[in-house]
Amino acid sequence: MIRPYKRAEVSFDLQQEIGHEGRNSRVHVAYDPNLDSQIVVKTITKATLDVDAYFSESRLLYKSVHPNVVPILYACEDTNSIYLAMPYYQRGSLHKAMTSSFLTAREVIRYTVHFLSGLHNVHSKGLVHLDVKPDNILLTDSNEALLSDFGLAKKTNYSGFAEQDRMYLKILPPEYFQTGALDVRSDVYQVGLTLYRMVNGDHAFYQQFDQYGDRNNFDRAQFKFDLVNERFPNRNYYLEHVPQRFRKIIAECLKSDPLERYKGVTEIVSALADISDPELDWRYHIESSGARVWSKSADNSAIQLCIEPSGQSYAQKTREGGSPRRITEYCCDGLKPSELRKFFKTDGA
Repeated sequence: MIRPYKRAEVSFDLQQEIGHEGRNSRVHVAYDPNLDSQIVVKTITKATLDVDAYFSESRLLYKSVHPNVVPILYACEDTNSIYLAMPYYQRGSLHKAMTSSFLTAREVIRYTVHFLSGLHNVHSKGLVHLDVKPDNILLTDSNEALLSDFGLAKKTNYSGFAEQDRMYLKILPPEYFQTGALDVRSDVYQVGLTLYRMVNGDHAFYQQFDQYGDRNNFDRAQFKFDLVNERFPNRNYYLEHVPQRFRKIIAECLKSDPLERYKGVTEIVSALADISDPELDWRYHIESSGARVWSKSADNSAIQLCIEPSGQSYAQKTREGGSPRRITEYCCDGLKPSELRKFFKTDGA
């Protein structure tokens, strides 16, 4: 039994750990006997925190009640820790979904529209989230994306700006190193970074970030230079099937100058709604052999393109009830980028 916030007694049994957010917090699935239900409990150690300030996370979430914002069930504390209780979603986070398989562009758009709806609600209350990333986007049993974790959220001042000195290095917006003044467009930057990771997969993102070193030997000066000069993340790296219009949206979100970004998340939603390219439904994966494979179902047909590590490509189309038919034009050695773009736009026709 713990001493609860506002002295309303609660109890729960921590079960398996499902997340470790930095040095001072952990996330567990828990059983609450009073609710007779599984919940998620985020445990934050008090040692390095202003307790009253950190309880503001639960208050901010309560003020941001929205279908696409994860609700806080209750908050409490004991001598050493703060506890935030939230609903348990079996699908877990968007990050978990991304590590199990690459997302199609259509899936990325769908999830993004969901969590941006929640983020817009947050902004409408004069708050900035400042921690938008795949780990903080949860998927419900009906596969809808909800924004979570307001531990770094801040109320903006009369000019619309806020300050936050506890942000995570890998998702810092460039203005953090320049003016230190953060606003809605700082969240827009983090949305762009999240989109970049969603369309390309986290492996590519972490491969770029890890080039700056580990926690004990991190080249902060080079990272700052590359971030401010739009060299991180690599704007030229995209999986071949990602539509050009999608790339332009991400590029505008990731502008180093906040004034050149979208002014708010509703503009991002409008831009995403205009994407109707045939590339939206390509499913990408990498086989154990290193072969890169794209597949898609269209017009009662299954289409597949495979590129071996050697550069040799194979393409085929299988109509429902029929046998695979080679798409000869794309069965060759060394497809050019322009030929790949044509394949994804035309389904190999």
